[in-house]
Amino acid sequence: MNVKEVCRDTTKLNPLVDVMLELAIAYMIKQGVNPLVIETLRSQERQNYLYCQGRTIAECMAKGINSTFAKAYCNPSASKVTWTLNSVHVTCKAVDVVPQRLKNKLMLAIWDSNDAQTRIIIKAMMRYGFESGANWSTSPDSPHFQVKGDFENVFDSEHNTIYVTKAIQKALKIKDDGDWGNKTTDAVNAWRKSKKWKETGSIGAVALKALLG
Repeated sequence: MNVKEVCRDTTKLNPLVDVMLELAIAYMIKQGVNPLVIETLRSQERQNYLYCQGRTIAECMAKGINSTFAKAYCNPSASKVTWTLNSVHVTCKAVDVVPQRLKNKLMLAIWDSNDAQTRIIIKAMMRYGFESGANWSTSPDSPHFQVKGDFENVFDSEHNTIYVTKAIQKALKIKDDGDWGNKTTDAVNAWRKSKKWKETGSIGAVALKALLG
């Protein structure tokens, strides 16, 4: 276990989230942005390690991190990098993305929430159904994008988020209120019928790419 190792492999993401990211990145590139995926899947051990940064052993143990781990990794003099032990990264449904640009012959990642290309990335990710950490009222996190929920292989009336539902509703050209009710299911089925697909009322990875692409 290497808690300091970062995973940037997009294939480690949930298949629906992977499709959403693929479409968002294609959109960013068309807008002239060169996106850099910073992190995808994150183990719980790595999340615990990140939580230890900027905190004391006592603070971490109070949150349930065992004493051996806390003593090994707590660094109260460091800057805090996370405010939770329950990151959506651990569920394979979150990704961190920033723009990168050439400066002095070096390709540099841009960590600036006010940067124009960062704003394009935020817009692109939200367009394809991601919740943007930049919009959080508490501890905003502009590189972070997530799709919370208990979905696995399909989005439907029981497994969705307001952000995903809005993206699907916009693509179907119906009211984008983020509420997946009967009208959304009917619209999904009408679209599926037009594709000569079974009317399941759901959107899987292939359908999502076809609908939002």
